[in-house]
Amino acid sequence: MWSQQFGIITNKYLIIDQDMKGATYIRIIITTIALTFCSLIYSQQQNIKFNKTVHNFGDIMLNSGHHTCSFSFENISSQPVVIQTVISSCGCTKPEWTKKPIMPGEKGVIDVTFLNDQGPYPFDKSLTVYITGESKPIILRMKGVAHEKMKSLKELFPENYNGLSFRKSYIDFGSIAKDDINNETIEVANSSNNTIEVSFSNLKEGLSINPNPIIIAAKEKAELTFTIDTHKSNDWGKTFYNNQIEVNGNRVTGKELKIMASVRDNFSNLSKEDKENAPLPMAGSSSFNFGEVKKGNEIKTSFRVRNLGRQDLLIHKVESEFSNVNSKYPAKIASGQTGIIEIAINTIQEIGEKTYIVTIISNSPSRPVMNFVITGLIVQ
Repeated sequence: MWSQQFGIITNKYLIIDQDMKGATYIRIIITTIALTFCSLIYSQQQNIKFNKTVHNFGDIMLNSGHHTCSFSFENISSQPVVIQTVISSCGCTKPEWTKKPIMPGEKGVIDVTFLNDQGPYPFDKSLTVYITGESKPIILRMKGVAHEKMKSLKELFPENYNGLSFRKSYIDFGSIAKDDINNETIEVANSSNNTIEVSFSNLKEGLSINPNPIIIAAKEKAELTFTIDTHKSNDWGKTFYNNQIEVNGNRVTGKELKIMASVRDNFSNLSKEDKENAPLPMAGSSSFNFGEVKKGNEIKTSFRVRNLGRQDLLIHKVESEFSNVNSKYPAKIASGQTGIIEIAINTIQEIGEKTYIVTIISNSPSRPVMNFVITGLIVQ
């Protein structure tokens, strides 16, 4: 990366200053290198803009052979950029890309061939793209579903919301870094015999859903793009995003589309020094067995967490997937101090052997998530 950029710049001096004395020549090259280095530091931001980061092949047949797609991009910086390499997550995906430097305002392309030779299954492949001047690689994705035999629209999209049909009744974004904007595009279908118009209302702050097209002909497919902008909410940990589907202006009732994500702290811009000085939680114990408890009795326990790091430990959230698990915890644990996480479990509707998992979401880059396990037997 550096040699390419240094070569471009210092070659100019090789031509212009070839008759200059050695000391002066060396000084000019060193100055040029310093300026280039400053330019590299300055350019640690988004230098290129892709037309898309996800390509959906949709439903394809195993006997349909190879499938191809392209990701085009534009250099939006003031410096030349070079794609250093593109690494595929799987041998079934073959990338080819623009090798020459892309000048400011110019465009390049990454062409991808999906071999489609691994059997009938849903697939989601990734490409890791390393580009000069980018502080971290860019991830591109190709997804779809390979089938051995043809399936009906109803079989492909079994979750029906008044004609607007989905492959599944939930959209899981997985982990999202705080202050990031994440997009997910899925295929949907109009499984009815009439044209439908799709819209969404009562969206949780930070969520937007864009149908393409809005009006879907009978038995045709369309796309929904879901965008979660974590700037617009103060959510942490597992978060559900409310939404209301409307078909032809009428609300779909009796069935919901679950949209979820786990919001974690964003550590992408931390320096080595930041990480060395970061908070570091350490638990005295990470499990508790309450033995045998009669149904209806409350289970209480606590976990001690000491901050061994040099900065304050911020506890963003303590969560559990069980609605009967409640917690009390300090929002901050100073360096060298200990905080207590108090847990209370309501057993009024519980019976049998139980395992409860409690999760701490914090600002520790080495341990952003800590799990505590509570087990025991609840009897009549």
